[in-house]
Amino acid sequence: MQLQTKSAQSTLGRHAQLQAIPVVLKPTASRASFSQAATSVAQAPVSSSRRDRRATVVAPAAAVASAPTSPQPFNELLPGFRVVIAGAGISGLTLALALLKKGIKVQVLERDLTAIRGEGKLRGPIQIQSNALAALEAIDPQAAEEVLHQGCITGDRINGLCDGVSGDWYVKFDTFHPAADKGLPVTRVINRVTLQEILADAVERIGGPGTIQGSMHVVAYEEVKGAGGKKEVVAVMEDGQRVVGDVLVGTDGIWSKIRKQLLGETPAHYSEYTCYTGISDYVPADIDVVGYRVFLGNGQYFVSSDVGEGKMQWYAFHKEPPSGTDEPGQRKARLLKLFGHWNYNVVDLIKATPEEDVLRRDIYDRPPVFKWFDGNVALMGDSAHAMQPNLGQGGCMAIEDAFELANDLASAVSDAAAKRANVEVAGVLQHYQNMRMVRVSAIHGMAGMAAFMASTYKAYLGEGLGPLSFIEDYHIPHPGRVVGQAILKLTMPGVLAWVLGGNTHHLEGARNPQCRIGDKPRAFQESEFGLFMRDDDALWERANADWLLVAEREAPAAATAPTPRQQVLVGAGSSGRGGSATATATVEAPVAAATAVAAPRFGLAPYEYKGVYLNLADSVEGRNKVTIVGTSSDCGVVLEKGAKAAERHARIMCNGQGRFELEDMGSSAGTWVNGLRIERGATVQLHAGDVLEFGSHPAPERFTLKLQHKMYRTDVVKGDAYQRISTGAMSQTA
Repeated sequence: MQLQTKSAQSTLGRHAQLQAIPVVLKPTASRASFSQAATSVAQAPVSSSRRDRRATVVAPAAAVASAPTSPQPFNELLPGFRVVIAGAGISGLTLALALLKKGIKVQVLERDLTAIRGEGKLRGPIQIQSNALAALEAIDPQAAEEVLHQGCITGDRINGLCDGVSGDWYVKFDTFHPAADKGLPVTRVINRVTLQEILADAVERIGGPGTIQGSMHVVAYEEVKGAGGKKEVVAVMEDGQRVVGDVLVGTDGIWSKIRKQLLGETPAHYSEYTCYTGISDYVPADIDVVGYRVFLGNGQYFVSSDVGEGKMQWYAFHKEPPSGTDEPGQRKARLLKLFGHWNYNVVDLIKATPEEDVLRRDIYDRPPVFKWFDGNVALMGDSAHAMQPNLGQGGCMAIEDAFELANDLASAVSDAAAKRANVEVAGVLQHYQNMRMVRVSAIHGMAGMAAFMASTYKAYLGEGLGPLSFIEDYHIPHPGRVVGQAILKLTMPGVLAWVLGGNTHHLEGARNPQCRIGDKPRAFQESEFGLFMRDDDALWERANADWLLVAEREAPAAATAPTPRQQVLVGAGSSGRGGSATATATVEAPVAAATAVAAPRFGLAPYEYKGVYLNLADSVEGRNKVTIVGTSSDCGVVLEKGAKAAERHARIMCNGQGRFELEDMGSSAGTWVNGLRIERGATVQLHAGDVLEFGSHPAPERFTLKLQHKMYRTDVVKGDAYQRISTGAMSQTA
C-alpha cells in the first residue's frame, strides 16, 4: 500500500498499558468459584481439548503489575500485503489491532481524530459486555486488561426492567453468571473516548507512528490491478488523496460512504424515537446492588446506568417525528413534562443534570442486509449492521466482527505466504460474512424487539384508551404486561447466556477461560443473587439508604433563607462502588433573613421540599421509629392548612424487619397509596416509590417515599415547612 501525498499524523499514547499476571485458583469442572483461595502465580495452560478446558480466576486489574508502553517487534506474515481501514471508531481500531497482532500491516484513515481525543459532547460512556471483552482478550490481552481496569463493572449487580411510573421491578437480569459460568469477564461501562484511546495506543504500540492518519475522509474507492495482476483497492479521500491496499474495510459508521458505494443508496431507518441523554453527578441509593435499569412506558422509556466516579448516565426515549428541536434552555423542562409523573429514580436524575449537558439526537438503524462485501471491499460494525442501542450490543458486535475477520485474513495470508501465491481476498470476505451474519442478524432483531417492548409497555387496562382511560384508576393489570413478564422471566436466562456467551467457542485457543476476583459482587455474596432476583424488598433493604418521605412543589417568588446551620453538598460520590468521597460544608445564615429566589438560568422553575427521614424517627409507645402525619403542629409531618386530613391522621412505623408500614388512624377523610384508598384503620406495607395522599385524592400535597443514599443526608429537610434544598434526592441543577 502507498500513501501518496499525506504526511504522517498520529495519535499520542495516553495510557500506560497493563500487563496481566494471572493468579490461578484451583479450577473446577464447570465454572470458577470465587470463594477459593489463590494457590499459585502462573499462566494456566490452554488445552486443545474443549472438555479439558477449565475456567480459572485471575487477580483484579487494579492488582495487576503495570508495564510501560513500548514498541513491540512486528513480524510481517506477507511483506507487501496491506489492509486499509476507513474509520478509527471502535470497530476500525479493534480490527487494526487484531490484524497487527496477526502480522498484517494496516493503515487506518480517519476523518476527524478529535473523536478519539474526546472533543465534542457526544462522546459518552459505552457498555462493553462479556462477549466483547472476551474477544478483546483474545485479540490483545494487554489492551483488554487496560479496558477492564478503566471500566466500571455493572454486571456484578442486579440489572433489569422496571415500571416507569411506579418503579416496581418487572423483570430482573442476572448478567453475572452467564459470564462467570463460561469464564468470561463481567460486563463493564467505559468512557467511549477512553476505550478509543486505549485501542489507538495499542495500534501504534505495534504498528508504529503513522498507522492512524487524521484528516483523511474516505468518500469512495476504486478496484484496480496491481503488479503481477494482483487485485488492489484504492481509497479515495475527499481532498483527492489516494491510498492503495490489498483490502479495504469500511468501518465508517451508519452513514458510511463505503457502504453507499458497495450497496447503493439505502436510506437509514428512523426508529420513530428521539433520545435525550445526559450524565448526572448523582448516586442512587441502591448503587451497590443495582447496575442499570430500563424504565418501561407507552411511547417512551428511560435507561439509567452507573458509569463510575459518582456519575449516572441516562437516556430518555420519546416517540415523535425526526428532526425535532427544542427552544434554547428548554430540554429539561420538556423532559419533565414527558417524564415528570414517572418514578423518582427517573425524575431526580433529570433534575440533577445541568441543562447544558442534556443532549438530543434521533435514533436510526439499518435493516439487515445480506451483502457485506464486494470484491476486496468489506463492511464492518455499524457500516454493515447498525442496530438500535437497547441491548448495548452495537459496539460489541463490531468487536466480534474484528476478531473474526482478522483471524480469517491471517489464515489466508499465512497460507498464501507459504505457497508464494496471492491471497484470495474475496473468499476470505465471504467466509467472514457467513460466520457473522446469522448471529449479528439475530441480535439486531433482538435490539429492535427490545425497543418495541420497552416503548409499548402498559401497566394497567385503560392506558391509551382515550374515553376509557378512567379504567386505569382501578389498577387492573394489563394482559400484555402479565404475559410479557411471564415470557421474559422464562426466556431471558437463555437469551442472556447466548448473547453474552454464544461466541465463546470461536475464541477457543485464543484466550484461556478465566474469571477475575475483582469481578465478583462486592456488596453482597454471590450466593445472594438468587434472593435478590426473586425478592424486591430484600434488594431495597440492602441499599445504603435512608427512607425519605418527601413532598415537593415549585418555589414561590420569594423564599425563606437557609436555616442557621445548613448543610450544603460540595462533593458527590459514593463511599462504595462508582463514587468518591463526599464533603459537606456548613453555611451560617441569619434566621430572620429573607431572600428572593433567583430566576433559573434555563427556565426550569426552582423547587422546594418538605419531608422526614422515616428511619431516623423516634420510637413512640413501644413502636419502632414512628412518624405521625396530620395537621397538628406536633406531628412529624405537618400537612398544610386547608387539608381535609385529621389532626393526627396516619402513623408510619418500622415493623422491626427494616420495612415501613402505614396505618390509617381512623380518619373518615381517607388515606391513599398510589391512588388507591386504604380501608379506615387499616395497615399496609410501604415500598420505595409509593405516593401517599392524606385527606383527599387528589390532595394538595403528595408525598413520595424515596430511598436516598445516606451520603446525601441533611438536617435541612423538615417535616413542618417547605425549603429549598440542593442535595441528594432533592437536588436540582439549572
